[in-house]
Amino acid sequence: MTKQDILEQIEAMSERDLKAVARTVNALNSMKENHYPFLGNFLGVVEEESQNDNEFVCSMPIGREVLNPYRIVYGGITATLADMAMGWMLELRISPRDKFVTLDMNVNYHKAGTGKKLIATARVVNQAQDIWQMACDVRNDRSDLVVTATGTFRQLYRSKE
Repeated sequence: MTKQDILEQIEAMSERDLKAVARTVNALNSMKENHYPFLGNFLGVVEEESQNDNEFVCSMPIGREVLNPYRIVYGGITATLADMAMGWMLELRISPRDKFVTLDMNVNYHKAGTGKKLIATARVVNQAQDIWQMACDVRNDRSDLVVTATGTFRQLYRSKE
């Protein structure tokens, strides 16, 4: 698909569809500034203030782009938010030169993802050598528990070259 093909398709879009295109363009531009992955920027994930040093809190707005046909947030989107929260917390805990990967993740759904935003609260459960066990609760803006998740992450140490 050429640039001209894309521009022609954009020209024919409704105002509603243009908002999704604008969100995509904003996410791509934000990546250059905040170095956060596209999906986090597209979903509008932002860090929130936490009253507890042992927790990391972030949130995302609930927009039509993340709703399934039943008008609730797709379960995979909610799971992605939990994974991002646990990963973001871990990123703040390890050396900037090190990386990490998710080894496994378990998600339990408790209530439909509804409301204006989802708020994820992550915490470290245990850390042994290069293995981190994390947990995360996702609630909506009415404090309803939507998801509980646990994840195991492996820290990848990089040499000091």
